[in-house]
Amino acid sequence: MLFKNLPQNTPFKLFEDYYQNAENHNQPIAEAGCISSVDKDGNPHSRYVNFKYFFEDHLIFFSSYSSDKAKDFESNQNVAVNFWWASINAQVRLEGKISKCSEKFSDEHFYGREAGKNIAAIASNQSQEIESYEILEAKYEKIKSEIEEGIIKETRPEDWGGYQISIDYFEFWEANNDRLNYRESYKLENNEWRKFFLQS
Repeated sequence: MLFKNLPQNTPFKLFEDYYQNAENHNQPIAEAGCISSVDKDGNPHSRYVNFKYFFEDHLIFFSSYSSDKAKDFESNQNVAVNFWWASINAQVRLEGKISKCSEKFSDEHFYGREAGKNIAAIASNQSQEIESYEILEAKYEKIKSEIEEGIIKETRPEDWGGYQISIDYFEFWEANNDRLNYRESYKLENNEWRKFFLQS
């Protein structure tokens, strides 16, 4: 995950410290966080995504705008994210509102990626049913060949791009002896961060 222009003396910098500590302790895929959303009927859904950036006060990942989670985001902007880093026995919970990134920002990320990842984004209609995985593999290989032969261009799909979460709540949790765990929280109230602690 890339950090840039985080507000000083805020929980954003504390999050970066936790993240870097996890990476320094060889945490696999430290950028993977579980994001939870709610659909139009009030049913909760959770899945892991790889967060790529934390710019200013926005946590950012990329995905299909036609996926099931995208439909959840359209019906309810409120989301929760949980990072669990076993290497340091710590987790961070975040809450906030989600929205789409600009097309310009999505383009910059898409065209800076490895070709294989872009081909996957072009080939896959995320969350849609398919008869077998082999069909998706064949679709991927066909598009890959057509791009290599110049038949089609490696163009960002209109329904693929960035999502940004504007954070208004943090909880930093650390495992401790006898389950007397450490919980330090921050809540955005009237544009100010209120710090408080929670009992384990």
